[in-house]
Amino acid sequence: MVNGLVQLQHHHAGALENFLRAFDATPGDLHGYFCPRDWPIERVVEDLQNLGQGVDIKSGWVPCSTYFWEHDGELQGVINIRHHLNPGLEQTGGHVGFCVAPDHRQKGVATRMLASALEHCRGLGITRALLTCDSANGASARTIESAGGKLERDEWLESEKCHQRWYWIDLAAPH
Repeated sequence: MVNGLVQLQHHHAGALENFLRAFDATPGDLHGYFCPRDWPIERVVEDLQNLGQGVDIKSGWVPCSTYFWEHDGELQGVINIRHHLNPGLEQTGGHVGFCVAPDHRQKGVATRMLASALEHCRGLGITRALLTCDSANGASARTIESAGGKLERDEWLESEKCHQRWYWIDLAAPH
């Protein structure tokens, strides 16, 4: 049984369905899953692989690797690693974005998931990773700070209609 970051495979169909169902009550809380929820697993796997390879991506998007945090066969979180920044990602999104299923929040899943994802960032040659979060999302801010995130600024972002924080994590430093 895998415990850690995984890329979605066909055998994850039931686990993905359960993960997505965890957000039924609060669909606005599901960040980082970019496929329509009614797509079959085969199409989701293909779309995420293409996105990671930069194949057939939407205008304004960049190649992005999507991983899920799997524990004992259950998908508990999703995390995206954007391979480089564009002007839009510099404003919101950054290099890494993550989301944990409601039942698994406040259990260290985001911390472990982010630490693993930062290793993947290093593998992509990213030496400084930008992460952003809503200023009101204290859990995300604490997770980013625990991973070495240094606050660059906290200000109103008109496009998101909220205060947002921009953090940088130095990945060139020894870890």
